[in-house]
Amino acid sequence: MYKKKFSSLAILIPSFNELHNLKKFIIKLNKNYRVLIIDDCSQDQTSEWLKKNGINFIKNKFNMGYEKSLIKGFKYLIKKKNIEKIITMDADGQHNFKYIKNFLTSEKKYDSDLIVGARHKKNRYLEKIISNIFFKKFLLHDPLSGFKLYNSKKLKKIDLDNVKNLFLVDLLVSFIKQGYKVKCIFIKTKNRPDDPRVGGIVSVSFKMLLIFKYVLFNT
Repeated sequence: MYKKKFSSLAILIPSFNELHNLKKFIIKLNKNYRVLIIDDCSQDQTSEWLKKNGINFIKNKFNMGYEKSLIKGFKYLIKKKNIEKIITMDADGQHNFKYIKNFLTSEKKYDSDLIVGARHKKNRYLEKIISNIFFKKFLLHDPLSGFKLYNSKKLKKIDLDNVKNLFLVDLLVSFIKQGYKVKCIFIKTKNRPDDPRVGGIVSVSFKMLLIFKYVLFNT
């Protein structure tokens, strides 16, 4: 019954070799909400475990990366007539799903099309700089947060094939430029117990610089 209460909501989680962390929260989350995991060709038996535990998932045939995995999930979910809202979360367990109700309350209160779960604590110094620049331009915090709520109907109107590998910052900007209502709620995150799966220090730093350049010159 509790799950039916949120039948118009889907929780979308991209995952690459995060089974150890997924096990800590996904069964409980799946009991209360409709969950879709995009297994990005993990090598830690993620799909096998999800299937065994009755958790909905799609497994990529090859490693597509964070952004393309989310886009694949979006395209799948927006075709479902009964899905009105999609919340994205990270597979590492840093996002506390107690905030889901805060997202839904704010979405209803402000009639929002996208809500950003803005972190008090950023993982990298460059993230703080990007967030400050973004706030000066759009009065919105933490565009790099992976914890967001999207209106499905508005997602359908965005050309998702043009979303680049910028941690979906450009998708957020597309919502803003379309004149859709975007709000923030502040959240606290947990520290992950191991190294992140988004890439090595060099590759992530390079990506952050690309995002910095995009926010500074292309928004």
